[in-house]
Amino acid sequence: MGVVLAFAACVLIWGSTWYGIEFQLGVVAKEWSVAYRFALAAVLLQGWCLLRGLRPHFSRRAHAAAAGTGIFLFGLNYLLMYAGTEYLTSGLVSVAFSMLSLMNILSSRIFLKAPVQWSVLAAALLGIAGLALVFSQEITQFSLGDTTLIGLVFCLSGTVIASFGNTIAASETAKTLPILPFTALGLFYSAGFNFVIALASGEPINFDPSMPYVVSLLFLTVFGTIIAFTVYLWLISQVGVARAGYVSVVMPLVALTISTIFEGFEWSTAALGGLVLIVTGNALMVGLRAKKKPVPSLAP
Repeated sequence: MGVVLAFAACVLIWGSTWYGIEFQLGVVAKEWSVAYRFALAAVLLQGWCLLRGLRPHFSRRAHAAAAGTGIFLFGLNYLLMYAGTEYLTSGLVSVAFSMLSLMNILSSRIFLKAPVQWSVLAAALLGIAGLALVFSQEITQFSLGDTTLIGLVFCLSGTVIASFGNTIAASETAKTLPILPFTALGLFYSAGFNFVIALASGEPINFDPSMPYVVSLLFLTVFGTIIAFTVYLWLISQVGVARAGYVSVVMPLVALTISTIFEGFEWSTAALGGLVLIVTGNALMVGLRAKKKPVPSLAP
């Protein structure tokens, strides 16, 4: 799989999941919807691994890496971002989560001792500036005097947590493991964590059998979780945490395109200018060559 193709797949899939998540809200509490999503993903991916005969032995260090990836990247990150959406508009959530590109640069420098590539940093800053322009109207309405500050804290905390999960997935221990079984194991740890949180929340255990809920759940499970996260973890192994994090900057554009078609989003002059900055940053990011030789594919 090519790096550009993997990057595009993550952007397109995760950009579309923002719309799919809307069909998950309402009847079922968000804690239970998240738990259902990752539990189903864990079962399906583990079943696929068993059919393929992929049964590697995981050491304690491997289990620790899978647990860290699952809890931080598949669990706590999502719970915090969902909590933030109760106080912020989707635009502000997008801008907050786009900080993942910078958080990844920082966390990989601190924990993996990876050198800071200034060209990568410049591309990330261009993208974030562009995204801020796209959602400039929502940003100008932001006030520290109301509950939006709570939402911002939730979203930024979720972004930091996600960067920790990214860094664990980029560790030497994780990179030596076959990607599909490692992802399945991480999803199982995530499922257990999410079920504990759902039970602790006190929200009633229920399920919405309606077509929109079930179809969106399957879409989020198969595409938004199994496929997208497997491809994303592979992408991290190829280009590093910093460059892979740029996915978070570009994917809101897909969400906006869908919103334009189905929800009547109107592009302002500032939004179009922001689009130019994001595309420029994206072109710079994709065109960069990693300083290190890419590691071999982790796909079995």
